[in-house]
Amino acid sequence: MSRPIRWHRIATLALATITMLAIGEPFHPASAVGGPHTPPIAHVGTPVVTPSPGVAFGLDAPDPDVVRVGTTYYAFTTGTTWGNHLGVLIDTSGDPTVGWRTLTGQTYGSTALPSPPSWEQADTQTSPGVVQWAGRWLLFYDAFDPALGHYCLSVATSPSPQGPYSDTSSGPVTCQSALGGSVDPSPFVDPATGALWLQWKSNDGSSGQPAYFWSAPLSADGSTIPANPSQILAEDTVNHPWETTIENPDMVFAGGSYVLIFSGGAWDSSNYAEGFAVCSGPAGPCTQPQPGPILVSYGSVAGPGAGSLFTSPDGTWWMVFAGWTSNCTSYSCGGARQLHVSTVSLPASTGPGSGGGAAAVVAIADTPDANGYWLVASDGGIFAFGDAGFYGSMGGTHLTSPIVGMADTRDGKGYWLVASDGGIFAFGDAGFHGSTGSLSLNRPVVGMAPTSSGNGYWLVASDGGIFAFGDAGFHGSMGGVPLNRPVVGMSATRDGNGYWLVASDGGIFAFGDAGFHGSIAGRPL
Repeated sequence: MSRPIRWHRIATLALATITMLAIGEPFHPASAVGGPHTPPIAHVGTPVVTPSPGVAFGLDAPDPDVVRVGTTYYAFTTGTTWGNHLGVLIDTSGDPTVGWRTLTGQTYGSTALPSPPSWEQADTQTSPGVVQWAGRWLLFYDAFDPALGHYCLSVATSPSPQGPYSDTSSGPVTCQSALGGSVDPSPFVDPATGALWLQWKSNDGSSGQPAYFWSAPLSADGSTIPANPSQILAEDTVNHPWETTIENPDMVFAGGSYVLIFSGGAWDSSNYAEGFAVCSGPAGPCTQPQPGPILVSYGSVAGPGAGSLFTSPDGTWWMVFAGWTSNCTSYSCGGARQLHVSTVSLPASTGPGSGGGAAAVVAIADTPDANGYWLVASDGGIFAFGDAGFYGSMGGTHLTSPIVGMADTRDGKGYWLVASDGGIFAFGDAGFHGSTGSLSLNRPVVGMAPTSSGNGYWLVASDGGIFAFGDAGFHGSMGGVPLNRPVVGMSATRDGNGYWLVASDGGIFAFGDAGFHGSIAGRPL
């Protein structure tokens, strides 16, 4: 995180368009969220960063955040001479360690945010965090609000990942003035629920208070924070002396655990570094398993930090971060925070709720005679009980995305597993009829249901979007319709000519010959 003010000329980019179809019925009111129970925090091994040789992009690229669309990568950064306000780079080489270039191919004009809103001081936009949500792309960032005297959070939108992004807001999404402002926003889609969350830091450097990380669920369109945020981690210089501050939080779900990486120390020094914490969920709390950082200055790279995590198509985890050259850690001496991309190992959890050392159980399916059942864990491990037979699993196999559901065949001699990216794994006499594993989805898949013949299945995403394969018919969906709470599962009628979707508040959506018989939406759960 840094707050230098820069002035550069803007180039205008062409705006791409996306057409969306909204199909469905009115949604039900949501119930209250929350409760006294806090899930246990799993024990996770220390992430291991393996720095790649060389520099991924040689110009200044502070506070980078990378998103992938298919095999194309986009990196968003704090504004620079090549991309003022907020910059965007592209890499179509298929290798995130090389091939980065500006959108224009020039050393100017690759801005992600051509026209910031009037409430923001010009050229103070920093620390972008980007996510695809509800059929569009959201770019969260911070900027200085002269009226409040602090950096505050805002969000811009675009139908295209590369932008340009538009922010027509009249004020910040949030600004914790009493805590010194709000900075470093980072969006996170929870694969367990499909809900969109935002993590950020309080204290833009103007307050003598400690820095804190905060987390809150976002509204259905991702533009507002409807509930009070949770404090998930505090700066702790007693147990972690390297943390003169903490900033740039970035949460991922990996190996059955919620892992939070972040930066600590002075951003314009060789002491800047990356640390990590393990969280019980998006709302925390988070704890730091070790006193020191996981990435420090090395070779000719000084002060590596402001990192974020992403995956390549084969499921490999990568960390993108900015680093100074070792002989100059300041703009005053002509330094630049160059872009670096390195592989990172995120070990599986081994503690409470980790499914016996690998992952948490995420779904159950019963045998046709109801005298047995299977449990499936998020790593694809299968546990068979009663007269349920074991026909194979994905346990011990590296997965691009976690398993979120399963269904069994009519005779109980096979089953399908489905991952959050819509990837399908078929075992026994279960046939493979297609998947969304190679597609870029607006929202993660959260469940599946087989047809009555067993020759097809439906997948459902957390926004209620339906994907039909084999002899599965499409009878409608909630895709494109704003929901109060995400869809978490589905079930098909016996004849396969309809299905129900259920939201996390118990709201029911019925399609085809599925009848509506009531719901618990609106009731306290």
